Parts: sequence; C-alpha cells; structure tokens
Amino acid sequence: MSIEEKLSACTKLAQLYIRLLLKEYMNTEQLQDVEDLFLRFSVVPETNYKEISEFGKVTINGGYAFPDKITISERDIEVTSISNENELNKLVGTIIHEYAHRIRAINNKYGEMFEEAFASIFAEMCINNAMLKLSENKEVFGMLDSVKYQKYESQVRGILYILKQKGLDKELIVEYIAGNQEIFKQTCIQVFGDRFNDYFDNVTSRDNNGSEEMIINIIAQYIKQNGLNISNYWDKDIDQLSPNNLYFSGSPTLCRGIVNAGKESFKPEEQEFYSRCEYSVKVADDEVKFVEQEKNDRIRNVIETRYSLTGKSSEEIHDIVIDLCSDYIQHQNRTDEESKKFMDEMLKWMPTIEEFISKFKKLRAIGLDKNIFDNLDLKSITYNDIMLKIDNTINTIENEKKQI
Repeated sequence: MSIEEKLSACTKLAQLYIRLLLKEYMNTEQLQDVEDLFLRFSVVPETNYKEISEFGKVTINGGYAFPDKITISERDIEVTSISNENELNKLVGTIIHEYAHRIRAINNKYGEMFEEAFASIFAEMCINNAMLKLSENKEVFGMLDSVKYQKYESQVRGILYILKQKGLDKELIVEYIAGNQEIFKQTCIQVFGDRFNDYFDNVTSRDNNGSEEMIINIIAQYIKQNGLNISNYWDKDIDQLSPNNLYFSGSPTLCRGIVNAGKESFKPEEQEFYSRCEYSVKVADDEVKFVEQEKNDRIRNVIETRYSLTGKSSEEIHDIVIDLCSDYIQHQNRTDEESKKFMDEMLKWMPTIEEFISKFKKLRAIGLDKNIFDNLDLKSITYNDIMLKIDNTINTIENEKKQI
C-alpha cells in the first residue's frame, strides 16, 4: 500500500469517527458545515516537519492545518502499520487533531495553546467513542503530544473533570471545537464564576504566562464553595473504555487545585484520595524539575560550545564575540521561556557579560574592536583576558583624550 493510499484510508476513518461523535451533539446544519469542510480540505502527505530551535531541541510535527489543506508527516504514515490498532489510532488521531483546527475555524478564531489542547482531547474522544461502538478493544486510547501542549491539556482536563460531574464535559468539548466558543465560555463562567472570564482571555492569547496559576486558584475556590468528588479521579477502572470515559482524565493541574483547596474541603471518605492528589503533585513537581534541568543543561551546553574560544584564530574569536553580543542583546528583548533560560545561563556562565558587551560596543563604535586581540596568547585565551584588554584599551583612549 502506497503512502497516499494509506493516508486516504486513515482520512476516511478520521472523518467517520468525527461524524459518529458530532451527530450526537450537533444539528443538521452544523453537521453539513463539517461535511462541506471534508470536501474542501484535502489531506496530503508532506516531508517530515522538524522544528529545530537555536538551542538544539528537535520537535517533529505530525501534521499542520493550513488555510487550504491539511498535511500529515510522510514519515509517520510510512512507519504506521494499519493492522496495528494502536498505531492506526495514533495516525488517525493526528488527522482528527488537524481537522479540529479547521472545524473550529468555521466559527471562531485560532485559540493558541488552549485550542491545541482541546484538539488533542477531541481526537481522543472521537477515537474512543468509535472504538466503543465499532471495536472489541476496550482499552482507553490517549493522544501522545508535544511537551509544550501537555501543560495546557492538563488545564483543560482539570476543567473538564469538574464539568464532567455536572454532565457538561462532552457537550462543551464539542461546543468549543465545532460550535460557538462564547457559549463554552459563558457556561464555564456560570460554573466557575466570573474569574473564568479573565482566565479564558489569558489562555487564548499569545501570552499564556500565569494561566496555570489562575486556573488552579479557580478550581480551588470552586472546591471550597461546592466540594468535589475526587474518588472518580482514581477509579480503578479508569483505563477501561466506557461511555463515561471517552478521554484520558489525568491532570496535575486538577490535583494542584485539590491540594490548594485543603483537606478540610473534602468528606472523610475522600481523605485517602486527597492524599493521593498530594503525592501526585509531588511527582509532578519532580517531573517539572527534571524537565527544567534538561532544558538548562541543553542550553548551557549550547552556550559552552557556541562561544568557546579554544583553538580559534583571532578572526574567528572576533566573530564569536560579535555573535555572543548580538545573541545576548536579541534574547534580552524576547519573552519566550527558552530565551529567559538562555539569559539566566549566560549570566551564570559569565557574570560580567553585560559590562563586557557594553565596553566591547564602545570599541566597536570607534573601529577598535579587532585590535583587542593583538598580542594575546590565543592558545589559552579566556573572556577575562579579552575583558582586561578591552579595559586597557579604553583606559588608554581616555588618557590620550585627557592629554589633548
């Protein structure tokens, strides 16, 4: 079977699974909009997408939803065995995820990471709903997504756990993806209070900083006022597919909200499960520390390699210093997480870097930046040596000015 034939078969499955779920919640007109979308947007294979950050992290993207088409990674299609149900579902899930973006665009603007989280959960729901009806396999299927999505999926799953106890979760997942996001938002405001409006505005913007803390506080306040059945969160049959378990329910965010609400917010019979949430938060914290350390180590390694002076000629060292100054200045003006880590690690690696750059810029402005490498021992040169030469050069210039 060719890549094109395999993708075509998986696309038809994805469309079928979407129909099976949406017809339970959408009206005829809304369903027709989705059918029209299936006809308008082709799903095509593309070369494997890789995002390589300047700090050496490689992210492989399974697919993209463009304004005129959906593309799926050729590599993912090629390595998928459609006779293996789990592999098949992963590929179908990727297609559904990308379809979710296009379906949502019918009525709403793009919602950044919040939408990415919902698209994955929607894909899980579609597949698990179809498996429940069409397959003998009753093991819950869960999407495996990029780490950058998981933070927001945790937030969404925490919200959905509470909505689930009110019987609103599936309806509102579909409403967010295929309906009107304002209906979704207003319903959540009724459940969680007015602060949800501020959270929603934050989490659907480009700047998602602070959204995690916001929703944890909202969940904790909800629990204090209304209580919450948390035993269902630890259900022993959570991995067995049922009509009430169409999407994976794990959420460190929910556990943090539970812990923040305090033990006194729960009935005696729920205390055991509260203790489990406390332990879950500890595990999540350890995992966060591990991931953070990996990022720090990776960025530190990039810094030590990129700006190494060992074995370089004076011309090469000059270029490296120019790059160091330029990179640092550029990252000063950026707010993304890796840029902040880059700044932190640069200051640890070279505590005087800001003074170094300031003085080097002065020499560069008057055309003396290359002269600082004259008469330096390049075999053992360090940034401290360069700094001393810069200081000496600047002092010489200032003394000459005084004598004039």
